[in-house]
Amino acid sequence: MFETTEKRKKMILGLVFILAIFLITFHFTDTPKVWIDEGYFTEVAKNLATHGVLGLQTEPGSFFGVSTISVGYPTIFPVASSFVLFGTGLWQARLPMIIYMFLFVIIFYLFTKKRYGFYPAILSVLMLLSFAPFYGNGRSVLEEVPGLFFLLLGSLFLLYWEESSFQSKKWALFSGLSLGLAISAKPIYMIVLSVALVLTLLVWIRKIKNKKILLFFALGLIPPLLLWAYMQFPTIDSLIKIVPIYIHLGSNHTSSISVWQTVWTNFSKFFTESTPILFSLLLVTTILSLLLPRTLLKKFELNNNNNNIDKADKKRNWSIAEYLILSFIIINWLAYLFGTGWYRYFFPANVLAYLLFPASVLSLIRIFSSVFVKRVLNIILIILVLFQFTHLIFYSDTNFFAPRTKNDELSSALLNIDSEKKVLFYNTIEAIIFLKGSNYSQYLTVGDFLDMGNKDSKSDSSFDYILIAPNYSENISTDCYERKQVGGYYLFQKNSQCK
Repeated sequence: MFETTEKRKKMILGLVFILAIFLITFHFTDTPKVWIDEGYFTEVAKNLATHGVLGLQTEPGSFFGVSTISVGYPTIFPVASSFVLFGTGLWQARLPMIIYMFLFVIIFYLFTKKRYGFYPAILSVLMLLSFAPFYGNGRSVLEEVPGLFFLLLGSLFLLYWEESSFQSKKWALFSGLSLGLAISAKPIYMIVLSVALVLTLLVWIRKIKNKKILLFFALGLIPPLLLWAYMQFPTIDSLIKIVPIYIHLGSNHTSSISVWQTVWTNFSKFFTESTPILFSLLLVTTILSLLLPRTLLKKFELNNNNNNIDKADKKRNWSIAEYLILSFIIINWLAYLFGTGWYRYFFPANVLAYLLFPASVLSLIRIFSSVFVKRVLNIILIILVLFQFTHLIFYSDTNFFAPRTKNDELSSALLNIDSEKKVLFYNTIEAIIFLKGSNYSQYLTVGDFLDMGNKDSKSDSSFDYILIAPNYSENISTDCYERKQVGGYYLFQKNSQCK
């Protein structure tokens, strides 16, 4: 009987991970379409791999330094390494992200299995795999999933450290190292995770009897942060410049409405829009599982009545890792309220909510005596997974059936351009990854905080090709260039009559 159960579990686990590999790699070079943020990171990684420079190329041999803009080395270094090993291109850029996604799924499973058991772990992984933004934000060269991977890896090591009664130097060091890498991944982790970590340690410091062990935690935590600081702030001037940029990007910089109106607008989304509503359900359920059973336990102790609820089941003991993750979720949500309202900015919190949600529901189930109610709550979990898979496959931005030709069109148009030809990318940094060689110039403007390159370069007829968005295409000589549409852009090619 035991062997049969174990075989069944292995079969379920194998099927789930085969599903994970399929979903993560399915059309990963076509979906999602390349966009400006991904282009920024692939361009930095490309220049690091080919020129040894952390910067954006403005013209051959000239680079715009990125010390005043976010560059997380846990993302940039693996992508640059992929370029060195396999050459430059979109699949080479996204390969490390695919690996990060799969490793994250593995750690997601290991954490939930260790903390909650096999079946809650499988439910958590299925919820993650059916969450469409996981693929939109995960496959692209962005910093969110690498940060999540190291955050969860550090949390898993925290569980091991806690199991040793906070005596193990090894797990203290490894958890600090992983969390240091997570903090270094992206400014949102630098701010949100740092605050969550301080709050968690303040709550748990009494349980750490040997305070000297914290030196090993710090020994792991500090080196990744020093490396990040060295790369990000090579001078005091760059440190001074980046602080207002971080504050600006953390605010609602795309709108002129007041701070409190911004907070209210974003807060109302959690009652009116589907993705935030679902997140609210996950978060409220998780918090109830923390508070409600303890409230019932106090009532039990007062009444000394055990008619419906077993005392051991009611008291859910949260670990230091769970407190850290829940703190991160809440602080990330609060930070989101003050920003632009783009869902990507609470994506890390949304993903981590799936880690805690199934176990939270199963914990709440234990307070009910009715078999019917228990079955209904279990069915709700399954329905939610099925609903998310339906949305992922048929209706999401990464659905399986919508034709996506942008990446292929750009690749076909740019890949075969002779390396001797001069190319200008005018506010189209995301397309540079498809060009072989480095004989290009670019102009890039992002909002009101970044302006690099020559703004008037599109009027320079020395370029053999110009790739530009339609809304920027005025002042390009129609006598010199022939225009065709490529993936939503205009590609201008110099004709033979142009002097």
